[in-house]
Amino acid sequence: MMNQNIVLIGYRGSGKTTFGRAIAKELNLPFADLDAEIEFVVRMSIPEYTEKYGWQQFREVEQKVSHDFCRNFSGIVASGGGTIENSKNLQNLKKTGKFVFLNPDFKDVRKYLLKDKTRPRLNPELPLHQEIDQSWEQRKGIYGATADIEVRPDIKNEDIVAEAKRIIEQIPPNLIPKAPKNKKIAVFASKNGSTLQGLADAKAKGRIPNVTFELFITDQPDCGALEKAKAIGFNEIEVMPDNGDDREDYDREITNLVREFKPEWVLLAGWMRIFSPIFCDQFGDITLNVHPSLLPKFAGLKDAEVHQKVLDYEEKYTGATIHRITAEVDAGESVLQRKVLVEEDDDVDSLRIKVQRQEILGFCEILERR
Repeated sequence: MMNQNIVLIGYRGSGKTTFGRAIAKELNLPFADLDAEIEFVVRMSIPEYTEKYGWQQFREVEQKVSHDFCRNFSGIVASGGGTIENSKNLQNLKKTGKFVFLNPDFKDVRKYLLKDKTRPRLNPELPLHQEIDQSWEQRKGIYGATADIEVRPDIKNEDIVAEAKRIIEQIPPNLIPKAPKNKKIAVFASKNGSTLQGLADAKAKGRIPNVTFELFITDQPDCGALEKAKAIGFNEIEVMPDNGDDREDYDREITNLVREFKPEWVLLAGWMRIFSPIFCDQFGDITLNVHPSLLPKFAGLKDAEVHQKVLDYEEKYTGATIHRITAEVDAGESVLQRKVLVEEDDDVDSLRIKVQRQEILGFCEILERR
């Protein structure tokens, strides 16, 4: 699908994230900040990451993340200040996006950056004012040459929405992606609820604005996911402990609940029960389970067992598979897979964290679809 993204480019401090989020909200479109997405993947801030690993390795991670958003996303993307200096990032993002160059008065940007001590230094050996001037001179030509549209927002204007609307007015309507339809989801969970929280955080950031948390079901009254569901504010929360009920009777009760709330998707996020044909025959097509491996590898195993097998077999890659459910465990149609590199210092816990982030991103990708 061509031109499915509006990619905001420009120098650091030009308002790509601030205006991008406001533009997306006005248009009811998903919003993604590439820097925030990188921080989510690497599990640390960009200043921490660049200090530890350097800018070259950061650019490699950035390239992988930007590739994700040229393939799987349709909305507003705020790029990093140096994203398009990498030719692969530029080519990838151009395939499915139009570039909008946010070019406010540089004097205002410079003044702002001189006060902002939170951003990672590009060249700490230079005084900050010289670093700013030098990198601007290096980059402004790239921004201008690659932009499809250039706008000059006022970053001093406190009315962000007004500035966002002014930017929207300058974008031809045929270039604006279509808003995804609203989707009601049900989430079933039995454990801590990390994936559920990740989805809630994604919605709060604007990544999945079209999602309504409709129905939450747990079979564990004391699980962490229940507390997270209450904080999120599902329209309906059901606690259904297994009291030795017949398996089919239990599934019949859940089937009736799903039928009542009519969700577009049922997401199993750490749900530890196996469904009988009664549920699968009714809702298997819209019920998605996530398995922490690249199926069919290590099918039938759970959590730590999977990650240990990955290490034992010295796999180069692992990841998450999101698949439709059937009465046979881990045998349903694969909807998508997301993979991660297994590194030398990985252990079971580090793989669990890396794969779980891919589970969240995978669910987001599905929910963003029109």
